[in-house]
Amino acid sequence: MKNSFQYSLLQYHHSVASGEVMNVGVLVLFPDQQQIRFFYPDRLLRLKASYPNFPERVLKSYFKGIDARLKDLNKQPEIFDNYAFEPLDFINNEILVRDSSALQFGIVKTGVLYSLDIDSVAKQIANLYLSPYEIDTSNNKRHDDEYLLTQFRKKIKLRENGLFFQQKIKENYCINGYQFPYAWKNGTLNLIDPVSFDLQKKDSIRRKADEHFGKFTKLQDYAVLNNILFDLLVARPKAHILSNEYENALQTLQLSKNIRIWEENQLDEYTSKTLKDGVLF
Repeated sequence: MKNSFQYSLLQYHHSVASGEVMNVGVLVLFPDQQQIRFFYPDRLLRLKASYPNFPERVLKSYFKGIDARLKDLNKQPEIFDNYAFEPLDFINNEILVRDSSALQFGIVKTGVLYSLDIDSVAKQIANLYLSPYEIDTSNNKRHDDEYLLTQFRKKIKLRENGLFFQQKIKENYCINGYQFPYAWKNGTLNLIDPVSFDLQKKDSIRRKADEHFGKFTKLQDYAVLNNILFDLLVARPKAHILSNEYENALQTLQLSKNIRIWEENQLDEYTSKTLKDGVLF
């Protein structure tokens, strides 16, 4: 097709069984100009956040290998004629052999060549798919269970002195063999439990949700009889790819009765409620 270009996403398949795939590069083909452009992120922080043990050095060596191969291909424009109507064959035969490895090019898509500046067109396509890698999360400490409790306590102390904790909040409160970090009253007994889902794998999020669901299911009858509510302080995963699994985890937890979910961005609201409504034990 005249006045068109083609592109294919280089994808990292972390697990064939689970179907987990992440885009790590973009190959842009300009058949009429007989040129190829390839883009990949300089830093793989997004991938590290999702898969801490992924083979970073191996991926980077592939990137360099593809770059070197394209320099040769761009000096041999006649080779495009051999694959005029089969761009995927061109990619598989000349750039990266398609096998059972974790790194593979996806289907080839076609776009209208809206500018004669092919480098600008290629960069716009790359930005569309690789922009999430520009977010630097290297200094973002994981918001785990302890972090949520620390933030809760800090926010209380910013507005009140230590007497509030001594008089209105009990620490390490136990019921039926389960211990909760904090408890407070306002007509109901409110037990605080941190449940951070700032994790790195879908399985870890799913497992943690199931474990807590089991705990609260066991405590459900006791909670109803004793007018108890469970206030869960929850943190979401930093990796956007895990957002759906996080939402599923919240739905699982909310199947249990007597549960209130307080996400991290609601901590100010929750501490305000605790300060306003809390009564002496």
